[in-house]
Amino acid sequence: MPNQYDLSVLSNQSLTPHMRRINLYGECLNEFPTDYEIGCVKVNFSKNAAEKVLRSYTVRKFDAERNVLTLDFVDHGDLGPASRWAQKTKEGDPVSIFGPGSSRSVDATADWYLIGGDMSALPAIGANIEGLRPDAKGYVVVEILSGDDKQTLNLPERMELIWVNQEHDGLPNDKLVSTIRALPWLPRRAFPWFAGEFEGMRNMRTYFRDERNIDKKAMYLSCYWKIGDTDEGMKRAKRKDAEAESKETLIK
Repeated sequence: MPNQYDLSVLSNQSLTPHMRRINLYGECLNEFPTDYEIGCVKVNFSKNAAEKVLRSYTVRKFDAERNVLTLDFVDHGDLGPASRWAQKTKEGDPVSIFGPGSSRSVDATADWYLIGGDMSALPAIGANIEGLRPDAKGYVVVEILSGDDKQTLNLPERMELIWVNQEHDGLPNDKLVSTIRALPWLPRRAFPWFAGEFEGMRNMRTYFRDERNIDKKAMYLSCYWKIGDTDEGMKRAKRKDAEAESKETLIK
């Protein structure tokens, strides 16, 4: 992600008890691509040049006419650099972002869809839903931290929305995975798109790959964070899993 944009905070809004929407402004955004709503940027939370604290966030919206970029942040409290910044930042505060980088959206040719994840994936889930064709069918399953965290999502008429109330942030649970497993499997070709916590995504990958026989190229599963670990630790765990999966493929 070589492109750097030096921006300022335009507004900081609480959407729900555990989600904040922050609008960023900068004239330099006139060079920002207009087709990356499902892509991501890296936000720089470094306090000085000696440290490098970058975190990835999905572009929720980009208003090219106003040069305004919208990012949504899960509000976990004062638990990390991103959460602390999102809670305290105010209009006029400077912030730098890098990118955008591409991300994979749902396959437009699929017969039906399974879309979802936890609250960290809500921005990408929302962007994916807005890109669905009007006759799309399937399920959207979102794990939230409280009933008040439900957001308005404009789904095609034949997409069913299911909220899973997790209630205990930072504790392992299988509610999202068990909800997915319990859903009636529709006929013909599905496209699963999920993002969220490391263990949940690992378990769903096993379900879709081994039990539903879906090729890894015909689905998208990404872990955004890992319970009890840093962002760097999560990335190490992802690499370890990828290496193990590669070796398993070679053995087969």
